[in-house]
Amino acid sequence: MADVKYVCDQDILCGVRVPKDLKTMTELEQKHVPVITAPDKVTRGETFLVTVEVGKYKTHPNEPAHFIEWVELYSGDTFLLRISLAGSLSDPKVTVPVRLTHAHGPLKAWAKCNMHGLWEGLKDIAIED
Repeated sequence: MADVKYVCDQDILCGVRVPKDLKTMTELEQKHVPVITAPDKVTRGETFLVTVEVGKYKTHPNEPAHFIEWVELYSGDTFLLRISLAGSLSDPKVTVPVRLTHAHGPLKAWAKCNMHGLWEGLKDIAIED
């Protein structure tokens, strides 16, 4: 199994990429990590807004040859939604209403760059009665 991990560490298109350290992200990480903005806690069943932004720390180039294909949002491992983005979109940022009825874990966003693979961002959220 160590060989598989080594291969994935060297291949940018292998697996889900996360920043090694949020305080000292590389330029590649700054351009690709999806950043989730949402309340820290919500009431069970309450609708609230979630924003997912790619390139918040450093602008991601969005042009025909290099772009964010889509963004997915999860509550833990429970799939909530997928939004497809056009390659010419200059600002890969989406805001959507979400309603959670039970806690599954942190909010998780995945963003797919056509050149640099799949990236993950997390945000803790508490569900209260």
